[in-house]
Amino acid sequence: MSGELPFGEEEQSDALKRVWALCLTLIQAKVPVVTYQSFICTIQPISYVDDTVTLAVTNLYAKDWLQKNAANPIRKALEFHLDTNGIQLNFIVRAKDPSRESSRQPIPVQQQLPLEAEAEEPETVITRGQIESPVPVPSNPKSSSSNRASARKEGKFKENELPIPSLPLNEKYTFDSFLVGRSNRLAHAGALQVAERPGEVYNPLFLYGGPGLGKTHLLQAIAHAMRQKNPDARIAYVSGEYFAQHYIMALRDHATEDFRRQYRMVDVWLVDDIQFIAGKEHTKEEFFHTFNALYQSGKQIVLASDRTPRELNTMDERLRSRFQSGLIADIGAPDLETRIAILQRCRQRERADVPDDVLTYIASAIQSNIRALEGALTKLLAYSSIMKLPIRPELAQEVLSEYFIEKPVPSRKLTVDIIVGQVGELFGITVEALKGPTRNKDVSQARQIAMYLCRELLPELNTSTTGAAFGGRDHATVVYACQKVKAMREIDPETSDALNRLYRALLG
Repeated sequence: MSGELPFGEEEQSDALKRVWALCLTLIQAKVPVVTYQSFICTIQPISYVDDTVTLAVTNLYAKDWLQKNAANPIRKALEFHLDTNGIQLNFIVRAKDPSRESSRQPIPVQQQLPLEAEAEEPETVITRGQIESPVPVPSNPKSSSSNRASARKEGKFKENELPIPSLPLNEKYTFDSFLVGRSNRLAHAGALQVAERPGEVYNPLFLYGGPGLGKTHLLQAIAHAMRQKNPDARIAYVSGEYFAQHYIMALRDHATEDFRRQYRMVDVWLVDDIQFIAGKEHTKEEFFHTFNALYQSGKQIVLASDRTPRELNTMDERLRSRFQSGLIADIGAPDLETRIAILQRCRQRERADVPDDVLTYIASAIQSNIRALEGALTKLLAYSSIMKLPIRPELAQEVLSEYFIEKPVPSRKLTVDIIVGQVGELFGITVEALKGPTRNKDVSQARQIAMYLCRELLPELNTSTTGAAFGGRDHATVVYACQKVKAMREIDPETSDALNRLYRALLG
């Protein structure tokens, strides 16, 4: 897609906003967290005319830094989501609107972190919870430490005036917006208890699971709930990468004393992606002492990782044993019903007219990542808006091909009987045997494959309904069958071949 889109200078169109939202998701995966939080997430898209995308930034420093260091990932993301090549970027500095500025959230302390060792750092404004007075970030470590020392001697720099180190919170990540299913019920319950009684139960709380399943959502939900309950609570939400870079900056500026005091004065410490510090020896040592200091003083600690404490092999045993001393809760991939509910909530939030069969199609195709689910729907809405096309399963199949390995839209209306009949024909087993009580090994295997296909190709049926169609079998039997077939598909060529043949026969 190229040419000109009528995106106004004064009021951005919904289509451009949607495209840029998709680009942010892609860029966030390509650049360091600090880079994204300090420069990328504040960019505003202005226009797309004659293959040139104009992006507004807040100051000249950001403009120069982006042009030198981040233009390539931004350009690639735009070309991918606009489906074109040769995009040119035009960064402009847009003056801040004073009326908006007065209502903006405080600038988080993470904007002080160095993005490059030699980068000149801009002035930032930091205080505990509110913007009160400008605090310049010195570029000279010696002058930095001497200034702090003189300030302490004069009695002007008290411990409770140190800024709380924290990344910004997404206002959408609350307990109310978190959909609870079988795969995340324990993690959700543990997070709720921690938010209600910090430091008293489940300390530490350790959440683990794959990317895009809700770990970050729960961590930030805890922070939101606690701030609502106690606005004066000192809550530090950081990532493993943020903690490491903050420590490096403190070493560079000879400010490790202030660094330690900043973290050890917090009431609640929320650390996302803890696996990031696993290979950093000095950072691990500092993390260990900070963990101990907070734990022994009864402060709440919540950690999140992409793996269990035992699987953090490069972590010291003393750290892993501490991680295991509280509640460990996994967050698994959501089931089909939960995925559909997530998409329905997105549809409601976007006030979009998306048919239920399209949501069901997307939910059945994307099974292991909530971010991918939401991103797929956002991209589909953007494409439909830009190209003026109605949203149908066929359009979803065309637009969302990068999300799907192979998920064709069925060419005919499928039913349980059609699927069972096709499975029986392939394996030479009667429909009556597949639905009956026979426990012969061959019949049981074919029956499990039929159940798996029913759940894959008829997502509108829940497990209880599917089990009822196979002679009144229960929910647990269907779940076991689906899990077994899914595992066998990965390791057994015969099962994989049989499934591929059945897909082709059923989907045409």
